[in-house]
Amino acid sequence: MSKILPLLVTLCSFSTFAQEANNLSQDIYVAGGYSYHEVFNDSGNAFDGYFGARNIYGNSLFIGGELEGKVIDNSALKKKGLDEEYSFSANIPVGKRFKLNDTLAIDAYGLIGYSTLQTKPKVDKSLHGVKYGVGIELNTSNWLVGIRYSRVNLDYDFDQKDISLLVGYKFKSLLN
Repeated sequence: MSKILPLLVTLCSFSTFAQEANNLSQDIYVAGGYSYHEVFNDSGNAFDGYFGARNIYGNSLFIGGELEGKVIDNSALKKKGLDEEYSFSANIPVGKRFKLNDTLAIDAYGLIGYSTLQTKPKVDKSLHGVKYGVGIELNTSNWLVGIRYSRVNLDYDFDQKDISLLVGYKFKSLLN
């Protein structure tokens, strides 16, 4: 039963979103960011790039899709002979938009995704896994500023953790 429960919750949430499809708006955005990055309890920095879209429904719930890339500089880990180069992720943010006025809103969300990490020298087994996290963003009509915590359960029983600050630009969508 515990394996079926996430599937049932997902199917029910899609029916809720489908009912609200007539009141749909969409944010399409690009963003850049800086992350405090940690692997093997060794911390470093990462510079992030994001491209994504969110469908915001009449009830202020949203679901989206996002591609994320990170260039990583973890000098503490380099001293141990492993250099993290970059990571790629595909994320699905799901959350709620809280409108403060006509041009200002706060998005609070959780995210689920999948991530892969590239190291030098290459590790025998590829480093990839399920990504999850939470975030909050302040949105204006064209800009977003936010903070996000994410974690990836990588192979070899260790995690990649990031606290990211991001700033982005929102494009006009044909749905708005």
